[in-house]
Amino acid sequence: MSNRITEQDILKDIDKYKHTTNAQVKFHEVDSFGVVHNIQYFYFLEWARTKYFEFIGMPLNHRTYTAENPIMTVRHVMDYFNPLYFTDYYDVLTRTKTIGNSSIVMENVIRMNSGKIAIKAEVTLVYMSNTDYRPTRLPDYMRNAILMVEGDDLEIIESETK
Repeated sequence: MSNRITEQDILKDIDKYKHTTNAQVKFHEVDSFGVVHNIQYFYFLEWARTKYFEFIGMPLNHRTYTAENPIMTVRHVMDYFNPLYFTDYYDVLTRTKTIGNSSIVMENVIRMNSGKIAIKAEVTLVYMSNTDYRPTRLPDYMRNAILMVEGDDLEIIESETK
């Protein structure tokens, strides 16, 4: 038996995703077959996470991820289900799954307008000190903002810092 998640598994939990962005596949995002090139999905997801952080109250500007809230991607896993093609419309659903001491685990689903799932992804972000670029505790304002949006669907894992 496979441990791979199915589209039905994803659709069963779709109400856990509290934020949605939508877009249309552009010509520069596809390969010679008209299919979205796999690297483009990372860009789609990064933008959706950026809009999620704006949704929870983080202002966006040129210093958002460098000086004000230095967040680094340290892990990314993606499962592909159905391809997106040139001109397809799609939604990117975003949620925070887990908050650790310095980490945030987020999930994204790209859902096609047909209702089919294109991809499901999980990313781990680490909040960094903007002085020495070492992992540091997520600020309380960020924790509280995420908790307000995610409610009971959020797992919080606290560990002692050394």
